[in-house]
Amino acid sequence: MYKALAYKEWIKIRWWAVGSLILELLLLIYIFTNLRAVIEYNSAEMIWSSIVYKSYMFFQSLKYVPFVVGIFISVAQYLPEVLDMKLKLTLHLPLEENRVLLFLNLFGTTTLLLLFIPLVAVLVIGSSIVFPSEITYAMIISIIPWFLSGFLSYFFVSAIMIEPTWSRRLVIAIIGYFLINEFLVDVILGGFIKIIVVLIVFTLLYNYAHMLSGLRFKRGSK
Repeated sequence: MYKALAYKEWIKIRWWAVGSLILELLLLIYIFTNLRAVIEYNSAEMIWSSIVYKSYMFFQSLKYVPFVVGIFISVAQYLPEVLDMKLKLTLHLPLEENRVLLFLNLFGTTTLLLLFIPLVAVLVIGSSIVFPSEITYAMIISIIPWFLSGFLSYFFVSAIMIEPTWSRRLVIAIIGYFLINEFLVDVILGGFIKIIVVLIVFTLLYNYAHMLSGLRFKRGSK
């Protein structure tokens, strides 16, 4: 049953996932092409000074990509279900409702992980080749909240689409907006280091944001 459910989910999101991979590839090409130009036309001292004193982040263009990818996967996974009321049929499968919703959630988050891990790996490898480990570590600390915002956008957009009542949708959207905004604020390189654990905990807590919305959707709450 779970294999069939996974196949159904993959059919819905496969082209969105491919599109996200292409977007990430183009972004990586842009980032490292730009970095190469910076290295060629500036001295090592100037680049180092820009990083240390001006918080120059060669990966800045990455900032909103995880957020957008999270929305892509959420819309691809849940919008067809909601528009055609297929989610109610899915929740009536001979499986416990919570397990079905949890499986859908795990499928989406796993897809995001598979999309994000290669992007992070290439960035880390590329940075470690060019910069000392301290700069690479600061970069990792800086991009973690951006990738967490991708998971949060997936959780909240999913909850908004599944939620059957407009008043609750508005509340979820407002909470999501202000929470995700905290993950995308402009800070110095490595500036999130003191609160990175808190941000991870918040993301884990909102992992099940759409579970209650899914149960209300099945009941048809108004």
